[in-house]
Amino acid sequence: MLSEVKITYINKSINNDLPKIFIFAKNEATTFDALKEGVAWKVIEDIGRDSWSEFVYPIESQVGVTWNEGSNHTRLLTASIGNRYTVDKNRTGIVLEENGAASSTDLIEVLNTFRIKKGISAGLYKSGKLVMEKKVVGYKQKATFKMHPIIYWGIASEIQEGKSLSSAVLNSDEFYKLDLQGLSEVTISLNGNVKNGFEFRIENQE
Repeated sequence: MLSEVKITYINKSINNDLPKIFIFAKNEATTFDALKEGVAWKVIEDIGRDSWSEFVYPIESQVGVTWNEGSNHTRLLTASIGNRYTVDKNRTGIVLEENGAASSTDLIEVLNTFRIKKGISAGLYKSGKLVMEKKVVGYKQKATFKMHPIIYWGIASEIQEGKSLSSAVLNSDEFYKLDLQGLSEVTISLNGNVKNGFEFRIENQE
């Protein structure tokens, strides 16, 4: 697979409510409940009929950690599949460092080896934007991430990038699955109207 996929979204629908389009990914390492654990990686808004938006989905990911209810952050490290990353405290403070191999070659792991009230939150990022998260990782516990090159599309009235889908106002609990494996470019459109409903369709892919 190439290092990135160019994605074009086109609005072909008839909808005067100006819905927001959101994109998220699943953590394949565990049983995943999108409505509870999903994070809006990308939000597209204000794209009128016959207008479009272009963006890039990078294959490379980063890993990072937050604590104290998200007010404190470590630096983001390039996340290599099969690697483990450890949160610890050294003479400079709390840091995130690469630390050997994960328990499986298809996983990315974040291990918390520092005692901190309420634990840490471990996140996987694309282009510096949160794409999936394990919210509470206690002392000597780990977060495990496994990503396939698959993204899911949905429609929402209210949603914010980087925030949980559980905090959003979703227009539907059904999501469109887009497999990016082997693609360099793809164009996807939103079609339909209030009477007949809305659906995403692939217009072109290479």
